[in-house]
This record gives sequence, C-alpha cells and structure tokens, in this order.
Amino acid sequence: MNDRPSQPQPTRRSVLAFMALSPVAGALAAGCATPGGKQTPAAAPTGRAVAGNPFGVAAGTPVEVVLFDGGYGQAYIKLPVELYQKKHPKAEVKQTSTQQIQQTLQPRFVAGNPPDVVNNSGSNAIDYGALVGDKALLSLAPLLDAPSWSDPAVTVRDTLRPGVVEVGTREGQFVVLNYSYGAYGAWYSASLFEEKGWTYPQTWDDYLGLCDKMATAGIAPWTYPGQFPYYMFWWLASMIYKVGGKEVIDKINNFEKDAWTDERAVTALKAFEAIPANGWVLKGSSGLNHTDAQMQFLQGKAGFVPGGSWLEKEMGDSVPAGFDMSICRVPSITDADDRPFGALCAKAGEPYVVPRQAPNTAGGLEFLRAMLSDEGASNFIAKAGTLSSNRNAKLPADAKHGLVSINTALSEAGDDIFGLTVDTRDSRLWNDIAKVMGRFMNGDVKAAQLAKEAQRLTDEARG
Repeated sequence: MNDRPSQPQPTRRSVLAFMALSPVAGALAAGCATPGGKQTPAAAPTGRAVAGNPFGVAAGTPVEVVLFDGGYGQAYIKLPVELYQKKHPKAEVKQTSTQQIQQTLQPRFVAGNPPDVVNNSGSNAIDYGALVGDKALLSLAPLLDAPSWSDPAVTVRDTLRPGVVEVGTREGQFVVLNYSYGAYGAWYSASLFEEKGWTYPQTWDDYLGLCDKMATAGIAPWTYPGQFPYYMFWWLASMIYKVGGKEVIDKINNFEKDAWTDERAVTALKAFEAIPANGWVLKGSSGLNHTDAQMQFLQGKAGFVPGGSWLEKEMGDSVPAGFDMSICRVPSITDADDRPFGALCAKAGEPYVVPRQAPNTAGGLEFLRAMLSDEGASNFIAKAGTLSSNRNAKLPADAKHGLVSINTALSEAGDDIFGLTVDTRDSRLWNDIAKVMGRFMNGDVKAAQLAKEAQRLTDEARG
C-alpha cells in the first residue's frame, strides 16, 4: 500500500541505476521512448465509442492487469474483473500480482510492451518522476469525463472524493488514479471515554484539560512510534491546517520559503508543545515501533496514538472487543482558526496507472471505470477494510467501528479536507522533518526550533 511511507521510495536515480543493470538497459533514461527520445503514441485497438462503451473498447480485445500483492490483498479485484467480462464477454482479462512491481515491469516499460493497467504501489513501485519524465503514462482525463459505470447520468469525476484528481495530477496531467481513500491523524477509544465520562473536546483548552484528566487517571495522554516519527506529521499538519487553512498547507507541499515559519504554522506547533512540556507522552515512546505504540494504546496505557485508516485492520485481533476505535478531529485552537472543528487530513492512495504504450489503453480506461463503479468500490471496502475514492460506495453491515468513524468524519468534514504530498514529492525531506518531530515529542526541541529546522530542510530540498 502507498497510504503511508514506511521507507523512502525509489528515486529516479535509483531506478536508472537498476535499469543500467538490467538486460534491457539500451533504453535507459528514455524509459518508454523510441530511439532519439521521441514518444510514439500507442496504437490502442479501439472500436467506435457508443453508449455503454465510452472508450470504444474493441470486442474480443484482451486486457492485462497487474496488481500489487500488498496489504489490501487480491480478493477485491475479482469483482471488477467479473464486471468487465460481463460487459465485454468476448474479452479475456489476464490478472496477475507481484510485490516486485519495479523489477517485474520496468523492463516491459522500457521495451514498450507494458500491461494495460498497473497497480504501481509498494516499496518496489516504479518511480513516478521517471514515468512522468519519460511521458510513459496515459492521461486519465477521458476517464473523468466518461459516464460512471453505475449511473450513466453521472460522470466518473462526480463520483470521486475530494482531492483524488489533485493527488493524481503530475505536471498538469491527471495520470494516476488512487483507488483507496484514508484519513490520517490520531485515534482514541470511544468506549474508554464513555467509561471515564469524558467527552472528546472541540476546543484546544478543553483538550489540554482532558489530557490532564488522563494523566491524573494514570493514562499517558499520548504515545507515538519513535522509530517512525513521521506518524506525527499527519496530526501536526492537521493542526496547522486548522489554524492556517489551505494556504499554509499548500506552502508546505510546495516547499515554499516561509512554509513552516509562517506565523500560523508556528501557532499550531506551539499549541501542541504543551503535550511534551507537561510530560504527557508515554515514557519509552521514543524507542517504540508503530505496532508497539499502537499496542500501548490498545492496552489503555495511552489515550491517543497517531496513525491512519489502516491502524484498525493492521492490529487485527489485538483490538479488544468493544474498544470502539475512533478517528480524532482537531479541536479549535484559536478564535481566528481558518477551518472549523471537523477538518481532516485525508488523501487517496493505492495508485493505478494506464501505461501510454499499453496495447489496449481503451481497455485499461474501461477497467478503471469498472473498478470505480459503486459495486466495485463497495466490494473494495468490504474486502480491503478501507474506504474507496468513490464517494458513493457503501460500507458493509459488519464494518468495524474505526471505519465507520472515518466515514462519518469525512461526511461531516465536507470540503474541509486536505492532503499532504511532501512524502511522495521528496521522501527524504519527509523523513528528515519527521526526525525533528520526534525530538519535539521528546521535549528536546521546542515549537519555534521545529519550525525553523523544518524550514531549513525544506529550503535545502528546494535548492
């Protein structure tokens, strides 16, 4: 899954180094380019576009789909395959999976015979900088304007959740469809709150008061995975978004000169500074990995833990019955906050692409349309245990509490949703800033120092 960066992603340089060692090294940096570096449009076998077949998929033309064999499993892809074959009964859908996307498919991109649909995900994903630079990806704009699979009166674009198009756009072109959709921030136990008579606060003063009550009850208000401090990025950025809105988050995402030192960003960080300053971080958290920190939370030793939509599924049977895990919303921090209570960090993930030189690009677009059907997206939620980027997808009757809480929070947030792109634009910068956040959580760095150091790192990355 690409929903969280557990380790730095391959860079364009590392991809080219891999290619230089491969038996198809003749194309190298040209990627899918023809000799001389010019791109030749794929000769996609298409028929005439008609109602129900908006891309003109030719009858009997096979389509090849390669799935990343990751945390979401493979069961969810079976229904889209069935939907596609039912609509195009003469077509064969060849679907395979691998954890080695780059090693398996990079040679095929170079040779000019990639699959029609690629789930380019995981730590071995092909670098998007290389793919975009080589113009190896088909524009998915026609998909957005096509009638949706489940309701021809509604376009695919109008079925998507906020930010899906933005996060999939590279150099002005929508080329990546991120199929999953997750919320990020922090978690608490609704049943623990009910047991203690606590109410989740809507103002920061009340939040600090609640933390004091937790500490008095022998519960550390916070824990976090000190081995992977980037988990704090989502919550701290959520606080910045709450105070400063989209303008400040855009500056952070775009590596601007005063992104982190913007007064609004510093105000948000100073608010959270009270947590480590009061000793409200579980002792030993700096040495924990993500599952260890989450286990401390599940055992009631800490009231809050950072993380995303995957947390509940990741911990599986370790989640106590009736724990009622719930996503946190950032309380109002100042009277001049740009965003209301309920604003969320949320982003589409699990990327799919259609290679530009695939033999059946029309079939590739059509397969993505099937995946984005209400049926296909609802099936994804049921099988993968996370939300889909289709806003109309339904939760299964047995959906877990955490998933229900995310769905409810997203509905209530409306358009007050933002996403971070620092992790995908520069994973080294993301991890370097996160290390400073870890020191901030330990009380070794104050808010103003965190802002100053994060800005210095940002300026270096911008060059």
